[in-house]
Amino acid sequence: MKQVVKPLQNIIWDEHTSDWCRLPYPRHPKGCPNYGKKEGCPPQAKKVWSIIKAPYFLVGVCFNLKEHVQRMKRKHREWSDAQARCLLYWQPKVNKKLRHVAERFSSQIPNSIVLYTPEANGVHVFKTCKEIGIVLERNPQNFVWKIALIGIAVNRR
Repeated sequence: MKQVVKPLQNIIWDEHTSDWCRLPYPRHPKGCPNYGKKEGCPPQAKKVWSIIKAPYFLVGVCFNLKEHVQRMKRKHREWSDAQARCLLYWQPKVNKKLRHVAERFSSQIPNSIVLYTPEANGVHVFKTCKEIGIVLERNPQNFVWKIALIGIAVNRR
């Protein structure tokens, strides 16, 4: 799995990114089931600037979905494309790798915080990644990137 840690000059914010959580997807006609229920999820998720400040770092882990699908179809010849792509089979491993890389890097930065779902905090992850040369696929067919942001904790009073 490819991994990157890159400094960010700025974070592209968009007030509508948290609306993406309400977009329908297969078997979830109302969007993500965590919306309005999970602490770090919209609409109660805090805006990025109220949580972290510069310097910012982007941590990314790239998973080869296309190879995974091919491997699963060879192993399970009766599976549909949707079954072979099912995130239950690959996402835990990718999330674990992202946490490992992000925690290892952030442990070197005093008072740092890692945001593992920055889009919930208003970050336009697609545009932010594009600015540093990482092009994310919408509805990925080839590669899936899991992205986290690291910044310094905003002082709370």
